[in-house]
Amino acid sequence: MRTSVIPVAGLAALAAAPLGAQNLTYEMNAQVTPRCGVYSSSGTVIDVNFGSLADVATTATVSVGAGSATYRCNGRTGFTRTITSQNNGWLTLDGNPTTDASRRIRFNMQHGGGSGMGFPTQQLTAPLSRSFPGNPTWLAGQTGGITFQAFGVRGAPAANGVPGTTVLAGNYRDTVTITVTAN
Repeated sequence: MRTSVIPVAGLAALAAAPLGAQNLTYEMNAQVTPRCGVYSSSGTVIDVNFGSLADVATTATVSVGAGSATYRCNGRTGFTRTITSQNNGWLTLDGNPTTDASRRIRFNMQHGGGSGMGFPTQQLTAPLSRSFPGNPTWLAGQTGGITFQAFGVRGAPAANGVPGTTVLAGNYRDTVTITVTAN
């Protein structure tokens, strides 16, 4: 009797298994494009006004805080930050490029912040470029304060006490741009 029970149990198991079973598979896919940028809560164009430098001695400087810059990037290989000065670290008369000392005023930039983004006070005589590796820290953003420093132009008074300057009168300008690109 035992021998007849085994074949019946085996037939029941075969009847329960579907014959010619098929599977349906969904292969999921999505893309996330690189998004990298630099932002300031003060806007996309920040006005930095040093005031009248004619009253500041050439041995002194005027420092102006320019808020902060926040860097965000989702690039797996990180990003490159490039900081440029239109006039190579000089405020120039009417913003026109020149090497004439009577038409330009030296200025410096300082950038704070962690993750290697900070740098000490320096003149932007050439583009300042640095690559930052990919890191989850950049997803939430890293912020650093920015300060600019302009040099005074008040010259020594003449023999009769009349004050003078080392540059011509007028409006002196430059444009500093921070560019962030995914590596």
